[in-house]
Amino acid sequence: MKLYSVIRIFACVSLSCTALAGAAPTDEDVAKFLRARPELDEITWKNPARGAPLAVRILQANAQSISVEKTLASGLTVTTIPLIELGDVSFKLTPTEVSLHREPKVKSIPWLRELWERRKETLRMAGSNVGETGLALAIALRLSNDTDALQEALLILSLIEKQDSRKFRTERAQAEQLTIQFILAKESEDMSTADRLAWEITEGPENQDGMILATAFLGDRHFASLKTLEEEHPSWRDDDEILPLRQRLYHLSLDFFLYPSLFLGNREKEASIGLKRASELYQFTGSNNLFKVTLEDLVALYPDSQAAKDSALLLARLRDRELGKLAESLPPTEQEEGPEKAPIETSQTEPPPHPKRYNIFGE
Repeated sequence: MKLYSVIRIFACVSLSCTALAGAAPTDEDVAKFLRARPELDEITWKNPARGAPLAVRILQANAQSISVEKTLASGLTVTTIPLIELGDVSFKLTPTEVSLHREPKVKSIPWLRELWERRKETLRMAGSNVGETGLALAIALRLSNDTDALQEALLILSLIEKQDSRKFRTERAQAEQLTIQFILAKESEDMSTADRLAWEITEGPENQDGMILATAFLGDRHFASLKTLEEEHPSWRDDDEILPLRQRLYHLSLDFFLYPSLFLGNREKEASIGLKRASELYQFTGSNNLFKVTLEDLVALYPDSQAAKDSALLLARLRDRELGKLAESLPPTEQEEGPEKAPIETSQTEPPPHPKRYNIFGE
């Protein structure tokens, strides 16, 4: 293996660690990383007469051109190509980049931002997959819970929605925009807008993070409304106008609380919290058996979750109380066995006593 190949592999490994550690990269770090990538990016000429698609290493793109690197017979060559000469561009993601894209994290923001800035000018090209980088960056920014970061994410998503040629990416961008707008509405305490956006999220294309946030919000909102309604209308059971509203609030609260555990069970934290909230709803409505059963499901399905740990003592008390009631309902001889009584010693020659006779006439 040639020496420069070994150096490139070493650089890839080192920079993978740096990227995943979330260190803010310098220009030199980015340059090393880009030059350590394999020559597997692809460019296609607008004029087919110029030849077949070419495998290169794309270093950077701006509004006018892209800078590429290619190993030729004469050695490693860097050249600049005007974008107007290209029909298409595609980036071959390295394992490090795939990892950054698959699970966007706050610590990945610096590297994702650098990759996005160096490639976003190719977004309009049909084969460009830089929209994936933009989506990953937007999600990482959203996870930071920083207002400025959320605004930056909205700008990136708007660009993807308008310029990316792939429908599945534009739809993902729209769904992510809706999620961020919902978060901003909640933060500004604009509850009417938050309500509207939360419902819109639940009725739109599947977006796991959006659904988790929206269903938790709507579950809490409807549960709060249920409590208020029962407090203001203590005779709701006999009120033909109030009863349907009460039932609607109850069922919506329950549906939203159970959504994560039913449909996104792999999201342990959110699913366990949803089951805990469902148990609280059952407790409030006096459904004691469902209250206990739901806590048992929570502890059995998500034993390591904080919600399960918080509920373990309560569940133990419920079981003890249940056992106590069961004991009270048993006949005295079954209620507590106690120590065995010693047999009465009798003489072997003494005949056993006659059975006691009862006379119903009292004679």
